[in-house]
Amino acid sequence: MLLRGVHGRLCKPLAHARALGVVRLGPNLEACAFGTDTRQQEPKRRTVVAEAGHLMKLYSQLSKHRLSALVMSTTSAGYLAAGGPVDALALTSACVGTMLASSSANTFNQVIETANDARMHRTRARPLPSGRISRQHALGWGVASGTAGITVLAAGSNPLTATLGAANLLLYVGPYTLSKTRSEINTWVGSVVGAVPPLMGWAAATGELVAVEPLLLATYLFMWQFPHFFSLAWLHREDYARGGFAMVPCADPTGSRTASLVTRYSWYLVPIPLAAAALDATSWMFAVEGTAFNAYLLYHAYRFDGDKSNANARGVFKASLWHLPAVLALFVFHSRRWELEDKAEDEQLGTLIQRIRARLTKLCLHEIVQKDEAASFCPVVVVEEVGAEAQNIATTAAHKEESLQARSDIGS
Repeated sequence: MLLRGVHGRLCKPLAHARALGVVRLGPNLEACAFGTDTRQQEPKRRTVVAEAGHLMKLYSQLSKHRLSALVMSTTSAGYLAAGGPVDALALTSACVGTMLASSSANTFNQVIETANDARMHRTRARPLPSGRISRQHALGWGVASGTAGITVLAAGSNPLTATLGAANLLLYVGPYTLSKTRSEINTWVGSVVGAVPPLMGWAAATGELVAVEPLLLATYLFMWQFPHFFSLAWLHREDYARGGFAMVPCADPTGSRTASLVTRYSWYLVPIPLAAAALDATSWMFAVEGTAFNAYLLYHAYRFDGDKSNANARGVFKASLWHLPAVLALFVFHSRRWELEDKAEDEQLGTLIQRIRARLTKLCLHEIVQKDEAASFCPVVVVEEVGAEAQNIATTAAHKEESLQARSDIGS
């Protein structure tokens, strides 16, 4: 469209507006040709963006995003431990659904514990105690994220995974949260909650739970939470007592019971990598590596047992933070499921894992030692040889028994 300018010549609308002095062009454009003042629009845009960012930050804090991310990682470990082929939709749905369900559980937990959190130095700045978000708004977020999470699990994974997710959400919000101010048993209930996500991952991958691997993973998650949480609770024991929570360290002034539980459950982790290898769920290298990681955690547990200082408790807590992801990653990496032909065939991730294993084998101590026939001190080789010998003895004995039975039948 052309307009007639002040001198009677045809010009474009912007040129015409400039001629009339409506638009001032320069480094900063302050007005448009048709009278819309961007100086009024820009603050509104900034306000909307700022409000959206602030709201996302509040939702993230209600969801305890770091804890929810850790929970999601244990779900992915459960899925990948099942081997290939990896269904991208099912894996993504399992992770996203778990993250949303965990966010919902954490939100409801904070709604119920608002008064308790307000009395604790560690938690009084959270959105609800600080008054930065209303109770109704938080409840709305909890319902929305929980509903979305279970829906994603059901639609993208399968009904079994969704059922586990819904049951775990209810267990966290109900028995666990309500018992925190009533009984020390809350830590054991919470550990059950923490053990469920790898089961969800396995269920999303296979559609069932009847297998050794998910049981091992769930057991490991259950045991791991005690050194992790009791060390944290010892560091904040005065704050927990101020908030009215019934935690073991709050009724343990000397720390002897807390340290004993930390050490005991650290020991309970030790047989699990060995059992995983013995049951052929993983290779024996997982037993070696898992034992090394558990030994390091035990080292910190015994330091805390010898001296119940905050520094030693913090050592246990920090060790537990990297201990779990490392062991889960090793479990997935050494899972025998990736060695099955029907699992690994045409599976890029399975092929990648096999290639990495082949490269690492060149650096593996027990493989290097195994090449020398005279060297028999490699622990992995020794265990494998003992296992093979025991299996041969059992097979030979079974054959002899069958042979004797056959002769007896012929003689009769």
